[in-house]
Amino acid sequence: MTATDVEVPAGPGGSDRNSRRWWALIALLLASFMDLLDGTIVNVAIPSLQRDLGTSDSDAQWVASGYALAFALVLITGSRLGDIFGRKNLFVIGVAGFVLSSALCGAAQGPGMLIAARVLQGAMAALMVPQVLSTLMATFPPKEGAMVAGMFGGVSGLAVVSGPMLGALLIKADVFGLEWRSIFLVNIPVGIIALVGAVLYVQNTRSEHVQRIDIVGSLLVTAAMLLLVYPLLKGRDLGWPAWTYVSMALSLPVLALFAFVQIRKGRAGKSPLVEMSLFRKLPFNAGLLIGFLFFAGLIGFFFVFMMYLQIGRGFEIMHAGLTALPWSLGMAVGSAVSGAVLAPRLGRKLLSIGALVMCAAFVALILTLHYEGTNASSWEMLPSLVVAGLGMGAVVSSLFGIVLAAVEPREIGSASGLVNAITQIGASAGIAILGVVFFTLLGSQSTGIADRVAPQLRAEMSAAHVSGPVQDKVISTFRSCYHDRMVAKDPSQTPASCGGASSGGGTTAQVPDSVTKRMAAAFEHAGSRANGENFTLALQRTLWCAAGAMLLVFLLSFLLPARARQWG
Repeated sequence: MTATDVEVPAGPGGSDRNSRRWWALIALLLASFMDLLDGTIVNVAIPSLQRDLGTSDSDAQWVASGYALAFALVLITGSRLGDIFGRKNLFVIGVAGFVLSSALCGAAQGPGMLIAARVLQGAMAALMVPQVLSTLMATFPPKEGAMVAGMFGGVSGLAVVSGPMLGALLIKADVFGLEWRSIFLVNIPVGIIALVGAVLYVQNTRSEHVQRIDIVGSLLVTAAMLLLVYPLLKGRDLGWPAWTYVSMALSLPVLALFAFVQIRKGRAGKSPLVEMSLFRKLPFNAGLLIGFLFFAGLIGFFFVFMMYLQIGRGFEIMHAGLTALPWSLGMAVGSAVSGAVLAPRLGRKLLSIGALVMCAAFVALILTLHYEGTNASSWEMLPSLVVAGLGMGAVVSSLFGIVLAAVEPREIGSASGLVNAITQIGASAGIAILGVVFFTLLGSQSTGIADRVAPQLRAEMSAAHVSGPVQDKVISTFRSCYHDRMVAKDPSQTPASCGGASSGGGTTAQVPDSVTKRMAAAFEHAGSRANGENFTLALQRTLWCAAGAMLLVFLLSFLLPARARQWG
């Protein structure tokens, strides 16, 4: 791979060229931030857009998953297109398309338009994102490589963990009455800045070794990604029917066929979509596995943690966002210090240390929840979240440079696309796997939790002078209702077993209205207590999965190169 095909003109003494590189860095990082932020920020807006557009639960799920699916399907092909036609060209097209699709999302008049715009947005992001790492590696000299890699990783991590908080702020602010639309429309000014910066300052780099588009390879890898990623995104909401497992299993032979085609193209001297020589490098393969595990544990954790805060503990959206804020602050500090100071000195050791710190922070959070239970406050969780953020900053500031250290120059485009693809798959898998563990625990624990809160429910009914037989019926109803709610596939639907508890009929028909109101309040209090205990216990147990993922990242890190790749 040549450093550039179109060089940026240097000013006197080279100072102008140097300043242009840093302006280019800002444009590239802004675009990367927009993409990762958009993948997470939309989740906090789902209730708001459901009220406004009248979207069904299925439509709301597609608003979130349509972006991720389109991104995953186009990503590897988008990376190769940059190698062929110039990375700046594809980056500019991607950013412009991302801005346009964001405007369409913000202007959506119905769920169909919003879903279509989100799919387009994901596809444009897949053209934009893979060009960032490859362009940075071709633009900056080796002495600045570690710092730039740290900045890229830091911005990426900050976007991932700050999405819920920024989304909550934008929706709460409700500027010009835009409410949920603001989370999409905010991309327009940011994207325009990135677009202008790209046009003016980003170099147009490409690979010398790629001559044509691999249409067959693109179709095969798209089919394989669809078979794998679609069931990961939709399986939990559908209750994991048999076809989801069949689909994921079928992705393997399609990937094998893709690999066969790529090997034949490479031997024939043609232009394969992916350089298969990458998979003969143990450090790179270990790096892909690390990227998968890290983002699976990270994104999966944030998914269940926000469920715990908002549903289990009943935190308002701003309270939940502020509770997660210490993680973001710790990540920002950890990334800044690691990228500028520690990464050049420690290399791979920094990644190992960061993963181990995150594992320890998850264990500390487990212990906090174990001893404090449903009384655990945001302040009591703060130390664990800050430490986890510091550890994350250390990992993301060194991960990408270390993973790409064993890659040859001609393989950079393919490697960048694969790294981005595997992190996207890891994020989807993390939500699916930790989500399954979390919700399975909620259901399996529900009856026992209901029994634990039943004595207090009975005490409140006794204080209301409710007779013993009616108490027994109410408690039986509560037990069935709570269990059915916890195992329901659609949380918006009220199970049949809960009908009598809230309506004043059935078990409550034998008592005066004043007592019925007190019984309804007691029933609601019991549900709240059960939620708190159930979600807290489920989070504790699910966190062991996230801690285990970080422990595996630590162990696998010893297979990576000792130092980050020398850029330039």
